[in-house]
Amino acid sequence: MKPAPLATLVLAATFATTALGGCARVDAPRTERAPTTSAELAAVQPAAPAEPEAPALEGAPLVRLELEGGGYALAALPIGARDKRIVVVGVHGAGDRADWSCSEWQAVTAGWAFVVCPVGVPHPMYPNTFVWGSAEQIAKSADRAVQALRARYGTWVDDGPLVYGGWSQGATLASQVIAARPGTYDRAVLVEVGHTAIDASQVAAGLAAGGVKRAVVSCSSWPCRTFAKDFESAARRRNLPVQVNDVGLRGHWFDDPVVRTLGPKFVWMVEEERRFAGLGAAVDARYSTD
Repeated sequence: MKPAPLATLVLAATFATTALGGCARVDAPRTERAPTTSAELAAVQPAAPAEPEAPALEGAPLVRLELEGGGYALAALPIGARDKRIVVVGVHGAGDRADWSCSEWQAVTAGWAFVVCPVGVPHPMYPNTFVWGSAEQIAKSADRAVQALRARYGTWVDDGPLVYGGWSQGATLASQVIAARPGTYDRAVLVEVGHTAIDASQVAAGLAAGGVKRAVVSCSSWPCRTFAKDFESAARRRNLPVQVNDVGLRGHWFDDPVVRTLGPKFVWMVEEERRFAGLGAAVDARYSTD
């Protein structure tokens, strides 16, 4: 009898082992490889919790700020803001009031920005109105007002330079204030400037020395128009971009027609910087359909 081939013997032995043991084989335990690449680590790690949404700014639209050392300022708030907003320093004129100034600049910016309004000294002739004694008085009052605003609403207040917004006397003294605080203000809006004799070249020099990047002059009277024409030329010589908002010969006012036409000019003044993003849409939404 011919012996069985070797392969047949191996198969027979394998069959016998399987029959006796109940299974062909038992796999060795498999050791898992630890993740090493960034993609593998990300796949096994829990996702980072989402950052909580910043709270919306709440409160009255106009608030009083008590100042360190005494005195007060007013501030118009960007109610509902969840991000940081820029600050406009709204400087009133002679025979004017801070609450009027805050409401005017709040309207110009469509409620999108903070508007902080320092308070001058009581006017000697007109009850319940105020006046400025000097540019330095404005500068110091504005410093204290902004400090109080940041202390109270710092979560929502932009850390960058301020916008100077002045009407009448507040506009006449603007360049001196800004030159005395270099780097503090980088935009300036002068409404109805020129009713007090003022040199346009000196104004342009003061704004440039203080670090202003763009400026707007808004006029509704002949004195302001005359100043604006000279100021445009002086600013051009200093490479300071300027736009004039001419509201017609309507008189020495800061009223609704001024506000509606000044808003888009304000947007032009700030449009090239990311920290002002959102202002243009707010102004458009407020005034574009009117």
